[in-house]
Amino acid sequence: MSVKIGFAGCGYIAGVHMTNLKRDQRVAITCTYDPDPSRTGAIGVKDFDQLLSRVDAVYVTAPNTLHAELARKAIAAGQHVFCEKPMATTLDAARQLFEATQAKQTVFQVGFNRRFAPVYRRVKELLQSAPPHCAHIKMNRGELLKPVWTGDEQITGGFLFETPIHMFDMMRFQFGDVAAITARLSRENDFSMLIEFQSGLHATFVTSADASWFFPYERLEIFGEYFTIETEELEALRYRVGLDAPTRTEDYRDLAHEVKMGFAEGDRLFVDAILGKSAPPVTALDGYRSVELACACYQSAREKRRIALA
Repeated sequence: MSVKIGFAGCGYIAGVHMTNLKRDQRVAITCTYDPDPSRTGAIGVKDFDQLLSRVDAVYVTAPNTLHAELARKAIAAGQHVFCEKPMATTLDAARQLFEATQAKQTVFQVGFNRRFAPVYRRVKELLQSAPPHCAHIKMNRGELLKPVWTGDEQITGGFLFETPIHMFDMMRFQFGDVAAITARLSRENDFSMLIEFQSGLHATFVTSADASWFFPYERLEIFGEYFTIETEELEALRYRVGLDAPTRTEDYRDLAHEVKMGFAEGDRLFVDAILGKSAPPVTALDGYRSVELACACYQSAREKRRIALA
């Protein structure tokens, strides 16, 4: 019997997930909901309540500031939820949603697709044998002009909840939990941070909203004893592990977009979790921690002080 899935929000990212799920014979996409009916297609329903009555699981792919409300409603209705990032755009909303997930036995997964990107999985594999002692992280945008909504905080919740939140999650995925963050603003949406990890590792993180589309606008540089690892977005990886080792390059450019970006694997694993084959790979706690980091960054920049995390 197919898992019946519905989509709340029918923009670009919904289309990416739908394409993946249509290839999964375990799934049937039964309905869609969007405030703009022209976007829902032949399986559109009139409201979110109607969608909930017809599905086993919901993809929350609406604007960022609506994620927490829609996800809580779906959880209360007993549905499995795939919630696109960010899980919420305030710490209170993230906490309430996390608590709601703990009260139910349904699957809840957050859409941090980069965890499943081959380049970042390879980095994590390399770090198992080469422990890092420091790192530099970059996540820039070229502009907040196209599409227009990217610069509207009523929709996004703020710049850090758009692309930068991916790297708040990625740093935890690669290096573990964060102990403290110190952030400064050079100008609006132009952050420089020092990240202290519970392991004792330190990293710098810079993210700017208008740095131009200069490749690579997303990068990890990781350093340890006689090794360096450097990524080029999700396209390639260069590393040298060992004092006399050669520099090696691994190229992922020719992979299909949904594979290279990690979307295909994340969707497959969500269905696996619904069917009881595995636990959800990106949990509500992971989603909460990423929101916590974004909010701590805003607070540190605003108050010009170090923010310790529990």
